[in-house]
Amino acid sequence: MKRAFFVASLVWLWLWISPAEGQTKRKVVFGVPVTPPNVVHIPPYVAKDMGFFAENNIDAEFVTFEGGTQTLRGSVAGGLDITGTSSDPAIIAAARGAGTKVLGTYSHKLSQSMLVQGDIKSCKDLKGRKIGIQEVGGFNEVMSRAVMATCGLTPKDVQYVNVSTKGRVPGLLTNQIDASVLHVDQALVAKKKKPDLNILVNLWEPLPKWLYATYIAPEKEIAGNRQLYVDIMSALVKTNRFMYKDKAKAVEIAAKYTQQDPEVVAQTYDILAAAGAWPVNDGLPREMVEWTINRQVELGTIKAEEKPSYEKLIDLSVVQAALSKAGGRLTGDKRWD
Repeated sequence: MKRAFFVASLVWLWLWISPAEGQTKRKVVFGVPVTPPNVVHIPPYVAKDMGFFAENNIDAEFVTFEGGTQTLRGSVAGGLDITGTSSDPAIIAAARGAGTKVLGTYSHKLSQSMLVQGDIKSCKDLKGRKIGIQEVGGFNEVMSRAVMATCGLTPKDVQYVNVSTKGRVPGLLTNQIDASVLHVDQALVAKKKKPDLNILVNLWEPLPKWLYATYIAPEKEIAGNRQLYVDIMSALVKTNRFMYKDKAKAVEIAAKYTQQDPEVVAQTYDILAAAGAWPVNDGLPREMVEWTINRQVELGTIKAEEKPSYEKLIDLSVVQAALSKAGGRLTGDKRWD
């Protein structure tokens, strides 16, 4: 009798201290915006490989797209539980009542540059040249528009050439395009292969408060599965914090999924980590978000009367709950204080 009681007690204790193993994993379909990802896009992959999703009873399935605008369309159409996209289509969607909400961000700070052919020395030299973009309204087109606005040019003054994210570097190397907005790792690879390419502008210089990226989800799904979204965001917050602590593992996973030279990945990691590109808190300060929305109006991507409020665009309560679950806000570092 005593033995049976002892065994039963052990079983009860195991179940009590190991709830994750006793629960069915919740399937989450996660839209990721670039195929293959760049280093800046890597947090969801790290979350899966390091078990941060699993410890929250989440089984994440990645569905890849060619750009944030396409992932947004996938979210609006249904079938995606959460999606990574740049802020531009997310703001446009909120402005037009698409029924999505921003829950967080995989990288709130701009870290991209416009790379150009060697004979382009200034913004005005872009006139009449071929600029590689994904599509009008997508991140690199909006950023190209913002660069041109600094010298009085508009999209009518240049030729847009549609190229995928993966195709931008080859396009510059073969002179298919004259300029394009590139991620850090792309710029490093392109400059190494063609040293006379110029960095015309680092985007964070003319756009210091621009919100780069977001995670979005359908409002109806958030309302019906709020705890699931809190758990997803908690896993992603913990992932970003882990990436700052363990460079070697972060670089290993990033090299695996980006399919890039580990040396380039390590260089890119150092640049992004030094800038605090991956947020360890919510990454959605009101000033930054509202500044970005106002610039979207100035650039003509949304109309002034469509401009969404901070509250219409973002459901901050989810990531706030996720931060509590992840141990609270981090302070004490100038990158995120």
